[in-house]
Amino acid sequence: MDNTKKTLYIYGAFLLIMWSLSFIIHHNTYTRYEIIEGMVFICIVTIIYFILVHLNYRSELGKKIVFWILILIFIISCIGFYFSL
Repeated sequence: MDNTKKTLYIYGAFLLIMWSLSFIIHHNTYTRYEIIEGMVFICIVTIIYFILVHLNYRSELGKKIVFWILILIFIISCIGFYFSL
């Protein structure tokens, strides 16, 4: 495994741990439902992150798939931002 891929995996694990700790530390601020909802979201995002990192380093086709998925996420985010105004 090359250094960049290893660094990205470590970064993903770090984010998952820090987000989880944030909910634990601020458990009085959030309702039980919000904590569960937040943790489910974080787990889903982390799984997607690790899949994209794996695909990106697997092959040229994987890089193209990751590129188009990121473009799609960007477009969806822009549309969501526009309608939230």
